[in-house]
Amino acid sequence: MVEVLLYTLFFILGAAIGSFVQVIVSRLNVAPIAKSRSKCLSCGEALRVSDLVPIFSYLFLRGKCRYCKVPFGAEALFVEIGFGIIFILLLHFMLLGAAFPASLGWLVYYTMLFITLGVIALYDLRHTYIPTAYLLWFSALAFVLLVMRFQADPSATTLLGPLVVALPFLLIWMFSKGRAIGFGDVILFMAIGAFFGIEQGLAVVLVAVWLGAIIGIGVMVIQKLKGKKHSSVIPFVPFIVLAFLIVLFTDTSIFSLAGLFA
Repeated sequence: MVEVLLYTLFFILGAAIGSFVQVIVSRLNVAPIAKSRSKCLSCGEALRVSDLVPIFSYLFLRGKCRYCKVPFGAEALFVEIGFGIIFILLLHFMLLGAAFPASLGWLVYYTMLFITLGVIALYDLRHTYIPTAYLLWFSALAFVLLVMRFQADPSATTLLGPLVVALPFLLIWMFSKGRAIGFGDVILFMAIGAFFGIEQGLAVVLVAVWLGAIIGIGVMVIQKLKGKKHSSVIPFVPFIVLAFLIVLFTDTSIFSLAGLFA
């Protein structure tokens, strides 16, 4: 019973953080993030507290503004549910059974990490651009884990993680002169290499490429069936973040992925 209550609380916490991430993304470079009340982006009316309850407000209002009836879009609901699930996984795989001071510290760390990754993914999805401040913040959080891993394993292999994982994308950036990918993607993969190390960092690369290819082909097929030309650009960063979460919660490495085809 206690565990069920704990899982429920973490789901609610995650959903609330997912809602906050969407506020950041919608206001970033446009309006103060925390100094003004939430408003409908269509009619400008200030939203009530009852309109801001994660998931429940969306369902109660049927995904529409209380005042102008313009749909919010299903993305808001999916993000809140997704973050709720992420925090349940965080509790289950990383916090349960850990000593209290350590578990609280990791909760704070991963909360900051997931907020940062959420902003990076959603902002890139909407604007095909990685906000520099959040990219640097993610890099700083990843560097913290790199230092911790180096203390446990003070070897050159540990320090080479960022370079090895980011090297393919650095070469693509150099040879395409920045036309194929941006340097922000290179920094992102360097941070992933710092966070995971070589084996799991390369797993993130491989899973992200697989996800991007599968979804990309799916979108092309759907557009072709609808008689539309494939012209839209599919941002890659959301696939990278999704791959990051898959590797984090499944403890996947490049060798375990290779074993799937052995």
